[in-house]
Amino acid sequence: MLTGYGHGVPHPIEIVSVPLALALVTSGWLHLEATPSARSWPWLAPGLLVLLGPSLLLDVTESPLWRVVGLGVLALGVLLAGLRQRLQAPFVLGAVVLLVHGLAQLWPWIALAYEAVAWWLWLGIGGTLLIVLAARYEQRIRNLKQIALGISSLR
Repeated sequence: MLTGYGHGVPHPIEIVSVPLALALVTSGWLHLEATPSARSWPWLAPGLLVLLGPSLLLDVTESPLWRVVGLGVLALGVLLAGLRQRLQAPFVLGAVVLLVHGLAQLWPWIALAYEAVAWWLWLGIGGTLLIVLAARYEQRIRNLKQIALGISSLR
């Protein structure tokens, strides 16, 4: 790793991060299979962060199409694998990466929409949403508690 700083960062960074991440995820997966009481955060999260983190950080700036598509597909795959295997770390990390990735990719259009509409219209839209959300607050709190219990019951 220190050698890379002396000679420059590899291009693309995924050349270094993906093999390391696959080794970490594989060893974590093997440990989870061998120990049914083990939680997924200490065993899978480090590998998933190494797998998704560098691409997500580079995704905020100008990225090639292969990175944009690959990160989206990979984050969705991690999320679905976590959901299917009932593992909390892949589900949560995949969801967060997918949300940040979507926001980073849609940000130019969001900024364009914001500039095209007068500021007081956004204030009115926000106020209307606030009233609608407040009216449905109690039902949503019960739903959020159920979702939180469901996510916390994952391994």
